[in-house]
Amino acid sequence: MEGDFEYPRHQHTNYELILIEHGPYRCELNGAEIRITAPQALLIKPGDWHQDHLRDGQRHYVLHFELRSAVPGVAASPVFRDGVAPDDQVAGGDFSGEIQLVRELRQEAESRGRYSGAIQDALLEAIFWRTLRLLRDEALSPQFRQLPDTDRRREEIATVFTGFLGKNPTVTELAGALQVSPRQLVNQCRALFGQAPARLLLEMKLRRADELLRYRGMRVSEVSGELGFANPYHFSRVYKRLRGLPPNLSRQRSDPA
Repeated sequence: MEGDFEYPRHQHTNYELILIEHGPYRCELNGAEIRITAPQALLIKPGDWHQDHLRDGQRHYVLHFELRSAVPGVAASPVFRDGVAPDDQVAGGDFSGEIQLVRELRQEAESRGRYSGAIQDALLEAIFWRTLRLLRDEALSPQFRQLPDTDRRREEIATVFTGFLGKNPTVTELAGALQVSPRQLVNQCRALFGQAPARLLLEMKLRRADELLRYRGMRVSEVSGELGFANPYHFSRVYKRLRGLPPNLSRQRSDPA
């Protein structure tokens, strides 16, 4: 900042992360006065009322972002619990690494180089999770407090399903491998992946088929057999229905011109 400035009071529609490099930084958040210094950060959530009291010589970085669920059709979980106090939206710790990531994020945005968009996504994700780790656990929503267990269960299910890619198991067999009842498996798959177990396994088979066709150079008949389809014709029909093109064309796309 060069000079003093009062940013008008406004309501946020997405998340805003403020990283302090040289403070103090002052603002009003939901009616409470906040004062933070380096190395601290403030995470503002959708719906918050916010007004900056900007002063000469302070330096901070601002990131605006939105959260989207990894499961199609499922809304993203809120970061904070209901009724969280403004002070609990302050994260304390060494943010020098995060500030460096913000600089790299800006460089990627300005360079517009190959894979720049993907690199920006990865940098922002790292900044987000590292900031979240420094917030008080009690301030987080139940969904975010449970994320480590949720991610671990998602990985467990995916690992077991991977072992069945060459077979055609029943839901009962899949549930038995995970030591849960069929109903529990159905509920977990819908909650964690947004799909029933059979559809999830089929999607995993097709992702494996894409890899074998495009990067391993296998023939359609070979892929069909490896993934447990009744015959290449059945595999081709299923693949075309869900991918929009027959598997032989998918394979040709990876062949050198």
